[in-house]
Amino acid sequence: MKCGVVLTGCGSEDGTAVDEAIMTFLALDKAGVEVVSLALDKDQYEVINHQTGKPAELEQKRNQLVESARLLSGPVNNIDTFNWEDLDLLVIPGGKGVLKSLSTFEDEEDHYRVNKSLERLIVNCFFGKKPLGAIGEGVLILARALENVASNLTVTASGNPEDRMTVVEKLAIDHVPCEVGEMCVDKTNKVVTAPLLVRENGLMEKNESIETFVKRLFDLLPG
Repeated sequence: MKCGVVLTGCGSEDGTAVDEAIMTFLALDKAGVEVVSLALDKDQYEVINHQTGKPAELEQKRNQLVESARLLSGPVNNIDTFNWEDLDLLVIPGGKGVLKSLSTFEDEEDHYRVNKSLERLIVNCFFGKKPLGAIGEGVLILARALENVASNLTVTASGNPEDRMTVVEKLAIDHVPCEVGEMCVDKTNKVVTAPLLVRENGLMEKNESIETFVKRLFDLLPG
């Protein structure tokens, strides 16, 4: 069994949250599932100095696919050329860079668009009846991609800042408030979403939440 994990780089501020990615890999590995890392072969929206929290100097550029390879040994697959039929599940961990680099949210907010190649991957997996999951910022990517294809889609975006919550509420989907550790499970659409995880939650709490997240995804697998 294979689970695709969508990554945007190494570091929460401009890519995927490292702890969420590693804990997702670990939960999948414990379940005997092969991790298939996926990323776009394009530059991140921006590069952040994680020590200062400010944009890096000299207008640095970092490639999402190359930076994502830092997270797990082994190759990262290019979303543009990857065959969705090779997957059994697909998940999108969180991180501020997820919204920045996988969509136009940073510049367009209410009218944000998901990268076309990623949207195609998500929609193909949806119609292929493969369970889909997202955590934190990843929920906004999944929700937008499925907005016009999933019937009565239900997600949680709990924990996200007010501006993001407002956007989710404007989408033609149902939103369910959840505490950290709780999951929103849309059995009809085979979608599991988890609240935003923040530093204050602590590693143990995050790990427990992500393990629950993965278990709920497995519940949606056939047979």
